Amino acid sequence: MIAFLRTVLTLVLAGLATLAATPAFIIVASRNPASPTMDRIAAMWAKVWLLGLGIHPEVRFDATIPPGGYVVVGNHESNLDPMCHYLAFPSPLRFLAKKELYSVPVFGWAIRATGMIEVDRSKPSMDAINAQVAETVARGRSIIVYPEGHRTTTGELGPFKKGAFVIAIQTGLPIVPVATQGTYEIWPPGAKLMHPGPIHLHFGEPIPTTGMTLDDAESLKERAREWIESALRA
Repeated sequence: MIAFLRTVLTLVLAGLATLAATPAFIIVASRNPASPTMDRIAAMWAKVWLLGLGIHPEVRFDATIPPGGYVVVGNHESNLDPMCHYLAFPSPLRFLAKKELYSVPVFGWAIRATGMIEVDRSKPSMDAINAQVAETVARGRSIIVYPEGHRTTTGELGPFKKGAFVIAIQTGLPIVPVATQGTYEIWPPGAKLMHPGPIHLHFGEPIPTTGMTLDDAESLKERAREWIESALRA
């Protein structure tokens, strides 16, 4: 019963927050897409999700993250991950979103206004993605990518795809790995109920990509994955 009530409370609050934030996003973006007000609204939206569950993630950094743009890469346990990462990382984050999401009423309008990175999976264009990433970084933001390509269905870390690392190399942005633990137990894929519990986020040191070529994408991918796997075990 407690899990049911928590779930209902969380979804109601999240729905109300989305309905309230969407027109605010659209208005602010029409005036100044780079406005920090956009990020304050997004932070409040993310906080509401965790407020319903009574969750306060424990966050650890292995190094100071200097101001600038980054490609954050991490394991993907739950739909709660983006909210946790947005609140924890010192630079405002933008996410890669599949094209289909932009046609979803309200939610699609919100992600377009906030400047998420649109990806057409039927015919992906690295040039188009990199152009959006460059614009995002110019506005003082970073991006986060989940290299597994989907949420885990077992709670285990899956294989990584190279896309995020190609983006980082082609744009010259450092990689920041993050290990996320606990969101799978709270809200695994397909689950109807949420079960509040602890969340741990562990951010590693930035990995520079300056001077790398696409030939380095595979080794960069494995380096990030090995760090995340080790952090999850620890």
